[in-house]
Amino acid sequence: MPRGDDVLFGPPLHHRAPAWVGHMVATVAVVCASALPVREDQSPDWQSDLAIIAAVSAALLLLRRRLPVTTVAASVGVVWAAVPLELFNPGVVLAAAVATFTASRALTRRQALWLTIPAAVVVAIAGAVAVGRGGMQYLLLILLFGALGDLVRVQHEQFMAITERAERAEATREALANQRVAEDRLAIARDLHDAVAHQIAVINLHAGVAGSALRERPDDAEHSLAVIRQASRTVLTQIGDLLATLRDPGSPGAGPGAVPVGLAQLDDILRQFRGHGLDVTVRRLGETRELPAAVDVVALRVIQEALTNAHKHGVEHRAHVVLEYLPDRLHVTVVNPVPARVTGAAAGHGLTGARERVEAVRGTLTHGRAGVGSWALDADLPTPVSLPVPGQVSRP
Repeated sequence: MPRGDDVLFGPPLHHRAPAWVGHMVATVAVVCASALPVREDQSPDWQSDLAIIAAVSAALLLLRRRLPVTTVAASVGVVWAAVPLELFNPGVVLAAAVATFTASRALTRRQALWLTIPAAVVVAIAGAVAVGRGGMQYLLLILLFGALGDLVRVQHEQFMAITERAERAEATREALANQRVAEDRLAIARDLHDAVAHQIAVINLHAGVAGSALRERPDDAEHSLAVIRQASRTVLTQIGDLLATLRDPGSPGAGPGAVPVGLAQLDDILRQFRGHGLDVTVRRLGETRELPAAVDVVALRVIQEALTNAHKHGVEHRAHVVLEYLPDRLHVTVVNPVPARVTGAAAGHGLTGARERVEAVRGTLTHGRAGVGSWALDADLPTPVSLPVPGQVSRP
């Protein structure tokens, strides 16, 4: 319910005048109007009896915010009480009008109509009886104040609705901003894992080889140290490119030479794994075609993660990759041998990131044992139908 009419006819404001200001304005208006003549042949007159009835009307208005309907009824009653006492004056009518204004602000439109119209009619009849002729001006005055109260109420409701929508919009913007921050953090975590996970695994593996072969097989130890040096240089370069991209998306680190951006770089990835001792075979089924950029990146990242796990956890140092180009999707499968005791690496951050990437393009990713001694990772990536890339042919 709207509170009061601090500025008598004004719309609701954030910084309202104190309540006593509204009461004072209403009281002064009622008292001053009480001295006005009710007939054209009369002059302004101020009597003690008029002061008393004006004071009663003004005092009733102090209750108009807490008891709006009761105040209207009491004010109309004072108007009728003034008729037989021959104290009818514009002040008591104005008090009834102010009470009607406040009640119209506090009630619904239907309730305000049921209150305002009877009050206007009763006051008009009282005026006609007291003055001896039609009280149309009093009828219009009560109706005008009732309409103004309804108008202020509507403006207040519109203002509150706009404020609520603005608050909801602000909350929505904040939620979207938090969501974007969370998505960016996940993207950074995935990119960081993709950039360094394989190289760190290579460094760890060859550090162990170098430590065990340092005395008995110095040539193997030297080779492992060379691999560690190269892997360290590579990972530092990739981290630098990633940080440059984060600071400035338009920096050279975001270019195609920084990190792999699709299956076009698959041969480079395979060459790295083969250089670290993992024998990788690739089979392409179907008609090779250009893929959407997002799917292209996800497919490469999935293969990279699967081969990294094969290098870390597999046995026999081999893996097999199958790329199956179907009419509306790309199916990626990576299979590698694993020891019988291995139950999986589902808790790893790499597989979690791979699943998030796949789901981001509305695909599905599954992984687990494929037979007694092998592990398989399958990714099903939806793709729109597109024409084959010129110069590419399907290869068995």
